[in-house]
Amino acid sequence: MISFSELRQAISGVFLLARFNPQGLTHFDNNVKAFWRSYWSAIFALPLYIALVLMRTPDSVILVGYLNTVIIYGTSYVLGWFTMPFAMFYVCRVIDREDRFYQYFVAYNWATLIQIGFMVLITIGVQSGIFPKESGGIFIFIAISIILLYQGYIARTALMISRFGACGVILLDLTIGLMIESWAANLLLGQNIFGG
Repeated sequence: MISFSELRQAISGVFLLARFNPQGLTHFDNNVKAFWRSYWSAIFALPLYIALVLMRTPDSVILVGYLNTVIIYGTSYVLGWFTMPFAMFYVCRVIDREDRFYQYFVAYNWATLIQIGFMVLITIGVQSGIFPKESGGIFIFIAISIILLYQGYIARTALMISRFGACGVILLDLTIGLMIESWAANLLLGQNIFGG
């Protein structure tokens, strides 16, 4: 179990990074133990993810049933947390940043917890009418842009790469995320995994 002091240090680190303060990186260790412990963030983020799914999911549940829906979303959630590190493990080898891999993903994982929470707040604001309905898409777009900027800063700072390199990392992350989302959407609509 993660300690409260460890959790507080991680949250403090991600908020410092959100203010574009590179000192936030010092809150995260660069080793395999810290890497696996950072997956506590996935556990803490799960209720937020469920809330986000419930707010965004249309009537697709009716097409495949509740159990299948839970399995599909559960699988996509796990894939979302582990596919990017798997891909980046090899990218870090290619760009000679293997020594930065663990610290990057410790920060990345904890930052994801904050990002999911942020998207929940924005979605609540849009769906509850706090934000004008006609401007809802704009607020979502702004929120996603802020998250991408934040992710890019973490990649650039933790991996010690250029802005161009950070853009490449973000593009990879987006591509993986869209592939998982598309796969899940197809299954929710009762389509074959591989299309057709």
